[in-house]
Amino acid sequence: MLHTNPITPFQLISWKISTSLAVFAIVFSANGQDGRFDKIWDKVLLYQNEDSSVIQKFLLSGRLQADYYNFENDVDNSSVDDSEWRRFRFGFKASLFGGITLHSEANMNLNQPEPLYRNLTDTYLSWSTETGMKIKVGKQSAPFTLHGSTSSKKLYTLERGKIARNIWFTNEYFTGVSVSGNRENWDYLAGFYSSDEGPEFDEAFDYGVFGLLSLGYNFKESDYFDESLIRFDYMAQEEDSRNQTQNHKNAFSIVTKLKKGNLSFWGDLSFSNGYDGQSDVWGTQFMPFYNFTEKLQGVFSYTYVESKDAHGVDVTRYERDLAGRGDEVQEYFLGINYFLYGHKFKWQNAIQYTEMDDSGTRAYEGWGYTSGLRISW
Repeated sequence: MLHTNPITPFQLISWKISTSLAVFAIVFSANGQDGRFDKIWDKVLLYQNEDSSVIQKFLLSGRLQADYYNFENDVDNSSVDDSEWRRFRFGFKASLFGGITLHSEANMNLNQPEPLYRNLTDTYLSWSTETGMKIKVGKQSAPFTLHGSTSSKKLYTLERGKIARNIWFTNEYFTGVSVSGNRENWDYLAGFYSSDEGPEFDEAFDYGVFGLLSLGYNFKESDYFDESLIRFDYMAQEEDSRNQTQNHKNAFSIVTKLKKGNLSFWGDLSFSNGYDGQSDVWGTQFMPFYNFTEKLQGVFSYTYVESKDAHGVDVTRYERDLAGRGDEVQEYFLGINYFLYGHKFKWQNAIQYTEMDDSGTRAYEGWGYTSGLRISW
């Protein structure tokens, strides 16, 4: 059975524009014109005056992401083949009063732009002390697990993986307050957030709350690694039946990042205790990647996630069109990234193979291909 979503004229036009941008950018970059990208991205800075006592800097911020995808489920011979705008966010960032940052972005729906506006994402005030400590108040990311702590602008895969899908909160932005920074070799973050998914601030702290602690240690350069980090994340959530987040009572994650020359390795080992019908879940991910040139990169990732109970784990975005839930899932991922202008402008392509079982029965098995443009400013 062929399973597809109809492509609207708006989506078709949008995708043609995005693929044209990719072709243009590759030719543009191949001709050694990277300096022109600098001039284009410099346009987002609309105002700068370090001598001003009120506004020192004002710039535009946001991201535009588009995907083409093709996935199949060999269990029932279903498939899906489509293209869409993955994300469009637009906003601003302002430096105020010599030390305060005001940042606000809105999430827009280009696939069904009626209405265009969906919700606020990053919308906060932050202040940095002379010691490097940053205090942030407002809607902000709640970062734990490997991919849950990685911005969608800087992912080496096309989407956050199955650990983030099943153990992290898939809604990234929550109203709260956090303190973060680094001291000598230590990185730290402590946050307190509302367990709501309201589009603005009107539902903040109407439900339960959760807390987050993260502590990382950057080892000094050695004969073995140019860079090395190990980080421990811990999340604890109030058991409120009205929570709009996933029912994780607590979650614990060990994240590793290593680099030696052009070769890097990222790893994740995460656990979650559920409540109110949510199964306990654990998962691990191994992700080496290699920079062939300054622009071309290869990525491999293996992920395994298992739940204590049946129907306790989920697959990721495009596979969900073809599969339900299971209790054991593993994924093999192979990707090629071409950085036209670093993470600010990149073209990513990947194939992946996924198997999911539920109570000993194969629920999903199949290959998937995704090609995506990622633009941020």
